[in-house]
Amino acid sequence: MFKKASQNKVSKIKNYVIWDDFGLVCRKTLHSNELDTPPRHAHKDFYELVTVASGHGVHQVGGQEYEIGPGSVFLIQKSQSHCYVKYNNLLIYNLIFSERFIRSCLPDLNHLPGYQLLFNLSPDKAVRNPSDGIRIIEDFFPEVLHLLERMDKLNSSAQSGDKTMLLSLFAYVMLLLARHCHWAGPPKQLAYIEQLTGLLSSLEKKFAAPWSLEQMARICNMSVSSFRQSFRRMTGLPPLEYLVQLRLSRAAGMLVNSNESMDSVAAACGFNDVNYFSKQFKKHFDILPSRYRKDCQAGKRAPDLVLIQNL
Repeated sequence: MFKKASQNKVSKIKNYVIWDDFGLVCRKTLHSNELDTPPRHAHKDFYELVTVASGHGVHQVGGQEYEIGPGSVFLIQKSQSHCYVKYNNLLIYNLIFSERFIRSCLPDLNHLPGYQLLFNLSPDKAVRNPSDGIRIIEDFFPEVLHLLERMDKLNSSAQSGDKTMLLSLFAYVMLLLARHCHWAGPPKQLAYIEQLTGLLSSLEKKFAAPWSLEQMARICNMSVSSFRQSFRRMTGLPPLEYLVQLRLSRAAGMLVNSNESMDSVAAACGFNDVNYFSKQFKKHFDILPSRYRKDCQAGKRAPDLVLIQNL
């Protein structure tokens, strides 16, 4: 039988980051009773990527409940509250890391559909049955568990080179997940998810191309109206707004890491008009791109930018 977690239990959530200057940790946890299962909680500044090693349970997030078991994998977004409301010897590995960490260490994984499935879609919007969800392909599951176990053991070590080892194992785990995660659900739903993740991967690779709604809809084998509605439901943004934000994020990176002119940065990121680019940058990040570059170069601002919500 599953055991229910107490919703009234109040306990201090552990700080999983054992190295203050290193935004990554792997932690193995067994949920078998109330004492080892925290109540609903959130991490304000970190992602939490969960892989289920063994046992079964029910995960509650976003007002919905999902059945999880061996091979289940899911991402808890920053500030997103969640908890396990049922668990039967539920053994999980938590990878906890900052957005800056994942962007700086693994810059090319966003080209892979599995990465898009984990990070840029909202799979809960596609759930029709409690057993629907993201799974690791069975052939690669043992290898992922082996790597996660090695990462977990590094938590109790502080020898020179441990951070490098943890980083290399993390990169390999993330590569396996990005390549070998898939949506487990009805065939029609699976095809729909695969089309969207394929499109998102294409947008990452060719973000500066002159995309149109018709092109995007054609890739997803949908009408424009159905595509527009589905895309927004699964990503939280209209398709063209998603593309603008993607281009602006790439432009922010170029402003910090290159000496290209503002016109060149704008053109390289799909903006034909530098004035329009500046207006959009200001609208989304509340700072002009020229000021952003100067502040970063002068050490007055960290290179991380946060999009203004509810535009």
